[in-house]
Formats: sequence, structure tokens, C-alpha cells
Amino acid sequence: MRRYCFILLISAIILIVLQVYAQQTPPVELLEIRDSKFEQFGPYRYPSVWFSHELHTEEYQVTCNSCHHLYKNGQNIWTPKKQVQECSDCHGKTKQELTIAYHMKCWGCHKRIKEIYPPADVPTVECNRCHIKSVNLRKEERRIKQKLKNKQKKVGEIIKHLKIKGFYR
Repeated sequence: MRRYCFILLISAIILIVLQVYAQQTPPVELLEIRDSKFEQFGPYRYPSVWFSHELHTEEYQVTCNSCHHLYKNGQNIWTPKKQVQECSDCHGKTKQELTIAYHMKCWGCHKRIKEIYPPADVPTVECNRCHIKSVNLRKEERRIKQKLKNKQKKVGEIIKHLKIKGFYR
């Protein structure tokens, strides 16, 4: 009987700890990046890009106009008060041009981080790291939640010092 009570007590403690932990770690919101103009070039070859805005803006402190841009006379004049545009609003007379603009928004920064700090967990060449099938979204949410928990300070420091067109701080 004592053994049964002990097992019951341990089980209850584990459930309480899991419940408390679940309440302390809010769900990760993944945002979809999809440009409607790609459809004019035929069916999508890859799934949409999904990413964590929280990871980039809060954890790594990437400023809004590092990703969102609207250039006038060589200066990025985009502010959070302006509407977020699709890449195709300024780029993309051809599928190749639109694909390059679409990828450089993220890949240019990720590639530079990887060059500076090879152990960084940033997607660069594996298409499915950004183009995530809907069946894998929960797995990506868990991966991002783990990154938020681990606090990759080295990557944050690298981002602060990047000097890439479109990624100035």
C-alpha cells in the first residue's frame, strides 16, 4: 500500500511540474511568408516559408527595418507605421528575380551569420529548414521554443554587428 501511495504521489508531482512548465512557456507563433505573385509563374515548388517573428525581434533584437524595407534615394524609409509589402511589389518581373529577392530577405543575413559563426543554427542551404510542410510545423515550433530557452547570445552579438544592405541596425 505504501508503494502504491508513493507511486501515486510521484505521478501527481510530475503532472503538476509539467502543468506549471506548460504555463510558463507560451506557444511559439510561426508566421507565414508567401508572395502572391509567385502563382503567376505556375504552381509552387516548395511549401511556404514559416518563421518566428519573436525569435528574430525579441531574442536577437533584429530591428523592423532590417527585414522590412522601402528604399528612396538609397535610404530605407520603411517604418512600422507603413504597410508590410510583398517582395513582388518592387521586385519580380521574372520568376528568377522574384525568387532572388524573396530569398535574400532572409538568406543573405543567415548566410553571413553562418560565415562568421559556423555552429550557428541558422538555415542556409537546406530548403526544408525554411520551406516547412504543414505536417512539420509543430516540430519547428518545438525547435524555436528550445532556441528561445537556450538564449543563443553569440548569434545575437553577431547580428548586432552585421553590415549587409537591408540589414543595417
